[in-house]
Amino acid sequence: KRGSWGSGTNVAEAGTLQVEFRNLAKATGKREYAEKAEYAFEQMKKMEPKDGLYHITINNGGSTPNASPMSAIQFGGMGDSFYEYMLKIWLQGGRKESMYREMYDRSMQGLHDRLIQTSPNGLTYIAADHRGHLDRGMEHLACFMGGLLVLGAHTSPLGLDSETAQRDLKTGKALTYTCYQMYARTKTGVGPESVSFLKGDNDLDFDVKSAVYVLRPEVVESLYILNKLTGDPIYREWGWEIFQSIERYCRTDIAYGALQDVKNPGGSPTDSMESFFLAETLKYLYLLFDPDAEVDILNKHVFNTEAHPMKLLPLMTGKGSLTEAG
Repeated sequence: KRGSWGSGTNVAEAGTLQVEFRNLAKATGKREYAEKAEYAFEQMKKMEPKDGLYHITINNGGSTPNASPMSAIQFGGMGDSFYEYMLKIWLQGGRKESMYREMYDRSMQGLHDRLIQTSPNGLTYIAADHRGHLDRGMEHLACFMGGLLVLGAHTSPLGLDSETAQRDLKTGKALTYTCYQMYARTKTGVGPESVSFLKGDNDLDFDVKSAVYVLRPEVVESLYILNKLTGDPIYREWGWEIFQSIERYCRTDIAYGALQDVKNPGGSPTDSMESFFLAETLKYLYLLFDPDAEVDILNKHVFNTEAHPMKLLPLMTGKGSLTEAG
């Protein structure tokens, strides 16, 4: 049912149900759960732009849904997990449902053609498109893209040595470095909600736009994936720095709290702790430092957008049974 706050939805809402409902279909043996969720993605496919980059708002008040050209194109809030699930639905289904991978690859090409930007001193970031104007701000939420690009590169049907996989691997590493710098360059060592990148000849790369930290997971999520897939210990080192900063500035006697200003080391945590801190932030940090973790993100498992690992489920297309991998 459509919410009372507006006549539309956004692409993340429509495109971030499928991994869960397909898993539910396997658990219950009722294929209709998967079909309902897949239908939503199929409608998104019908609206697909040539470059794979969607305006975040969908008008669904008429007979057919359509994208609102007045809304932004962005990989932060309201867009993020839609692109994430293009890849993850394909992985979940045993890499057999080509529509999802093709949508993902098209979107990543569009991302590189239109939104990938570089700061004065070489930091790579993802801009947003507002009616043809590039906004040089980047949200913490978009920092999941470093890990997603590297995961996509390592699972490319063309192989990791292909040109596009190497491009995505390079960009994924560069974005993750940028997101680490968003933490390392604050006085608390904790990353802000968003930054604005500067242009021209400037000693600084970015200004803090929104200084709040609400215990978000996206940076450590990417650190976990890059450490897992590349084996480079630097990602554990960065993760340890971030964990120590969270412990120092966000921990209370009974829990953890958000920070109002990551630039102020004299501040105190608030009395607000989002559920994703336990479900995602701490989980990814734990897995980052657990060499014996049984999670296999290449061959056996896929994380949903809330960091719940689910077994891969190669599915029969259309109505039928679902059989679990291995």
